[in-house]
Amino acid sequence: MNDTELYTYILESDIFKKWHWFTYHFSHRLHGAKHPLVESFIESCLLCDEKIHGFAYKMVDDIAALSGNEKFEPHYEQLLQKLAELLIIRQVVTFDWGTDFAIDYEPTAGSSKKNPEIVVKTKDFSVGIEVKAPSLFSHIRARKSTDLQIVSRSPYAKAFQEGKSVTFPRDNPIKDFLISANNKFEQFKVENPAFLSLLVIVWDDHIYEPISSLIHPVAGLFTPNSFAKDSNNQPIEFKNLDSVIIVRHLHQLLSSTRDEPLIDGRRNPFDYGVDGQFPPKVIIPAPKGQPISSVILDCFQAKPLDPTMGAEYIPTDFVRWLLM
Repeated sequence: MNDTELYTYILESDIFKKWHWFTYHFSHRLHGAKHPLVESFIESCLLCDEKIHGFAYKMVDDIAALSGNEKFEPHYEQLLQKLAELLIIRQVVTFDWGTDFAIDYEPTAGSSKKNPEIVVKTKDFSVGIEVKAPSLFSHIRARKSTDLQIVSRSPYAKAFQEGKSVTFPRDNPIKDFLISANNKFEQFKVENPAFLSLLVIVWDDHIYEPISSLIHPVAGLFTPNSFAKDSNNQPIEFKNLDSVIIVRHLHQLLSSTRDEPLIDGRRNPFDYGVDGQFPPKVIIPAPKGQPISSVILDCFQAKPLDPTMGAEYIPTDFVRWLLM
């Protein structure tokens, strides 16, 4: 498949047949112009298609399916989530895994119909990768309209809340992501106990939110004090999940859809960055998870949390914003 063939397929899809958030972006080529989001989207799809036959058409089908309801905001958020998925899959398929490896797209294991995005198999390990991105529009609006953001479910933060308009924690999506990934990896772990499992969360620039949701000592989901309890009022365990990687990139994708400039030196919306480039990508091990191979960490440029990464990488109780 080439660029022209994929664009022709896009022209014949519901991106143009129905109302779609991205019709404006994809129509640039019809007028002899190029849109950065579209050009990098097509390039990324074609790169992935080289390793995953049929990927490009399926990604276009998935994007096109989110159509038909004019200015329907949930579709916009779901489109960003699909772009986040493409970002991570592109990073995986273009990484040098060596000479002997295989990539399976949306595989299943055992009798389960649940599947992660991708599984990479090398002579040394097999790793499953699940990609998630949150719906954040209402949360972003809340951040901008209140001067106090409660980040963690801690009594200390609650003391500042009384009588104030506040932004509440966005930790329930993190809980849902963990539960979903844990369920998807279960049968893979049954078939192969050495199977490695990763949840990659693509968040926006406020990375302290997912970090605090996971490891804040008072209520973090990966701590004994987790706010998520099972039917016996015990912290939910994610036994089938080895680690979580968090990537600060959702805001870049959002900006690309709004014709706003990208930041942090990104050349296009699907530029994952290079090792050592700001902002850092972090890995947070699950409490009972297996160690992740250094090769996998290199693929995602993921580093263990370190205070030298900056204040936004430290679990936080609350943030007080100066509204201008």
